Amino acid sequence: MACLTAALAFAAPSSPVAWTLETVRAVAKGDPARGKTLNKDCVDCHGEAGVIDTPDVPNLAGQSPLYLYKQLRDYKANTRASSMMNDAVASLSERDMADLAAFYASLRPAPLSAAAAAHAPAAVPGRAEAKTLASVGDGVRMIVACDACHGERGAGNPGFYGMPSLRGQKYDDLKFELVSFRSGERANDVYRVMRDPARALTGAEIDGLASYYSGMPVKATPTVPSPKP
Repeated sequence: MACLTAALAFAAPSSPVAWTLETVRAVAKGDPARGKTLNKDCVDCHGEAGVIDTPDVPNLAGQSPLYLYKQLRDYKANTRASSMMNDAVASLSERDMADLAAFYASLRPAPLSAAAAAHAPAAVPGRAEAKTLASVGDGVRMIVACDACHGERGAGNPGFYGMPSLRGQKYDDLKFELVSFRSGERANDVYRVMRDPARALTGAEIDGLASYYSGMPVKATPTVPSPKP
């Protein structure tokens, strides 16, 4: 029975979200004003404007609405584990999650913080190598360039539904998520698009990538792309 339970868990989908036309359109119709009202229950952790100083809590302002919606759905389905977030989203409807995603996406991204300077190239020797890894990848180890999915210099990729922007995110949070993908603790990436490349990364490369992306400011507020026919 234990083996069967383990096998079923392994075979379970990594996310309940399928990017159908209906799903993309539902997110595109998210109401930022209603999302702002819903955010009153999120302020303590994520701030009134989707920005917070806590090092390992991501800034949500200016993030891709499709990415935010997917993460909320994944937390609710427990395919992304976090006791705090799993409880926080338990009562949210799909419309609530679309409205919250629209609210956070509409906000001005956070400027680079003083904390980013602490992870400048001099403090993180692997950052220069990380730039190559991010833009070119490593064919020998079958690591696709990060920018191929996350957009040029991690600026986001409207053509890849649910893909987050990495620019200006916090060093500690980026490092934590990469380590979690590498260990398999985080497993809500469809088709293992993060777990497989992360498994090949060294600790120094993870430090370097976290430093590289956290040191670049966000340039634009995202929108939901037109659904693919």
